[in-house]
Amino acid sequence: MGIARVAVTLTAAACAVVVGMTTAVASPASAPEPEVGILTPEAEAEVNARLEQSKPVIALYKGRQINLADGWQGAQACTEVPSGKVYCYDSTEEADAALPTIDPSAAARKLPGAAFGPTAFSDCSSPYFCLFESGNGAGRRLQWSADGTKQLADWDFRDKASSACVVRPLGGALVYDARTGLPDPYMALGNLACYNFIDVGYPTGGSWNDKADYVEL
Repeated sequence: MGIARVAVTLTAAACAVVVGMTTAVASPASAPEPEVGILTPEAEAEVNARLEQSKPVIALYKGRQINLADGWQGAQACTEVPSGKVYCYDSTEEADAALPTIDPSAAARKLPGAAFGPTAFSDCSSPYFCLFESGNGAGRRLQWSADGTKQLADWDFRDKASSACVVRPLGGALVYDARTGLPDPYMALGNLACYNFIDVGYPTGGSWNDKADYVEL
């Protein structure tokens, strides 16, 4: 389910199409400015209907199954592969080393040491969207490749995201803040870029740091 199904107007950067992606992709001089806005009631109702279909996220970690909503049990990196299976690891380095095994299609298009914008982030492999608990791509890393609406509470990441990278075949990513009784703000992230949420202004003041509640790819 791509971001084009959400009834908000996205900038060209958020809808950029990457053609002929290879092992190495030139980094832009600076990250594009995310589009920030507030959902219409109709768009919010549509997204909420998809959120109601969310299910518990069960991941494989150290040979056992864990429910991520209950915490990561010490894991520092979790990957959802295209099949929907989720694997967690003790470090991003361990997760990167395992990627060719759990998702061979991504391994051939890996972007090692990619640096986007003013700061260098931990590796975020194509075709993944990576969310980080700390700024500059630090802290716990959560990454997905398949389109869909991700309820971050199910992943123990609600109100805990401080940066992100988008390295997808096409399109960008939408990040939302769920507000009770008020329209939900959104942040549209363009492709082939990384973002520090503390640098992105929130519609009612402050920044987007630690405000993400759900994500749509």
